[in-house]
Amino acid sequence: MTTVAPCPTHRVPDERGVHTEALPLPDCSGRTAYGVWDDYAGGFVFSADCAMESGNWAAEVRTEDPDAELAVQEVCSQHEEQPAAGCADCYADDGP
Repeated sequence: MTTVAPCPTHRVPDERGVHTEALPLPDCSGRTAYGVWDDYAGGFVFSADCAMESGNWAAEVRTEDPDAELAVQEVCSQHEEQPAAGCADCYADDGP
């Protein structure tokens, strides 16, 4: 089993276990929120100030439902319902 160091910002231990590879984490900066995106739900189902905390939560869900399509993503700072990368509201076309 691969051991990953705890979050350097929040000191949250990595408890993803067998789900570590399936749930990669963005670098936790401590300046933004990180959420668990659920493709089935079409949105964030959990968020926290720490990427590792979100990853640990997602791992618990995947343990109960191995088919869950989850990803840990940075949350847009202006639109909490959107991922920061490719936020539909931030990158919306303002054309006619």
